[in-house]
Amino acid sequence: MENDLTRNELLSCVQLGKSLTAELDPAHLFGKILDKVSELLPAENWSLLLVDEETNELRFELSVDLPGDLMKDLRLRMGEGVAGRVALEQKPMIVSDARQCEFFSDRVDRLSGLATRSIICVPLVFGGKSLGVIEVVNPRNLERNPLPLLSIIADYAAIAVENMKRYRRIQNMAIRDDLTGLYNTRHLYTALTELVATNDRPFSLIFMDMDNFKRVVDTYGHLKGSRALQEVARTIRACLEEPAFGVAYGGDEFVVVLQGYDRDRARAKAEEIRNRMRDTLYLTDHGHEVALRASFGLATYPEDAGNVSGLLALADRAMFRVKEGGKDAVRSA
Repeated sequence: MENDLTRNELLSCVQLGKSLTAELDPAHLFGKILDKVSELLPAENWSLLLVDEETNELRFELSVDLPGDLMKDLRLRMGEGVAGRVALEQKPMIVSDARQCEFFSDRVDRLSGLATRSIICVPLVFGGKSLGVIEVVNPRNLERNPLPLLSIIADYAAIAVENMKRYRRIQNMAIRDDLTGLYNTRHLYTALTELVATNDRPFSLIFMDMDNFKRVVDTYGHLKGSRALQEVARTIRACLEEPAFGVAYGGDEFVVVLQGYDRDRARAKAEEIRNRMRDTLYLTDHGHEVALRASFGLATYPEDAGNVSGLLALADRAMFRVKEGGKDAVRSA
């Protein structure tokens, strides 16, 4: 097999490298990577799989000529299939006959209805860490060794993916609360202002304040009090699906923003969070079994108020009425 790259291939790689390292938008970045791979290595389909940092599994970030609705929920364990093996060992692999390969998994074929005959797969590695893989399925020409070309593309892609991740982290630092990982008030006011400006759908706010939380801090200390707030934030997140989001409003107060929710749906969601809290014991990992409760106030746009400050004030006032009436309940503005 011929290993030398042509002049045009080298120029294409250099141009791709310049383009990728300047790109921070994920949609554009991933599209450019696969566009270049498909241009230089004709095949039946191409995929970019990235490592999920939370689960350490490979997910299909983008695929060409594969059904996206099926691929988006598919996860591969490290070491599973050719892609998983390449990500685990950080070594490229050419499989000329998939059915004879001990690492091949037919899960994607069974889901997509396609038939994989051959595979080229290269890892995306940065700083010794696997970020993902580029996989080319059923390439049209294996007479010429594709690895030198694909490896250069993968190196540029790894740098670009790492740059994008670092940029995302910086962005998150500006809008996330350090303690809980929920959004901060800066993001809350920006998001609410945009929702009011669009004025096309109702949305609701839940203003939530912990009941008797000072007692927890006095009993277990400030550090464990902070741990308890982190666990409450996890409870809130477990009850939400995007585009709904939670906010650490300050101290032991939280706000939940529910896009598209009218008053009845918002009340049901507040009750769900309240009941989830009642069913949860907190600080168990620290040797305690602490029951936590909260008071909830609701306000809905545009039914209750037509501006951000009015909505927050009404939700806050409803929450204080719950406090005055015995706590651990939900009340609408």
